[in-house]
Amino acid sequence: MALPERKLQSIEEFIGRFPSAKEVMIDGTERPIQRPKDQQKQKNHYSGKKKCHTSQHLIMTDSDKRVLVLSKAREGKVHGHSAVGRAKNW
Repeated sequence: MALPERKLQSIEEFIGRFPSAKEVMIDGTERPIQRPKDQQKQKNHYSGKKKCHTSQHLIMTDSDKRVLVLSKAREGKVHGHSAVGRAKNW
């Protein structure tokens, strides 16, 4: 039992940290949050897909379904594909 990694800067660092991971899956998940009071934050966190205000996380799992990497929370409005491209702290 271990907490997922939060700050990986490169693929080499990932391989060094998880040498036994041969197959890795990347997926995003949206979790509902309380609606922010600030109008701009409401716009940023509103997910058209879920029809509510959400926070989004990207995760990397191995074939044993262990969560290896968990990204920082992002606004629900950000699409999963662009969030992968923007993820700096893998």
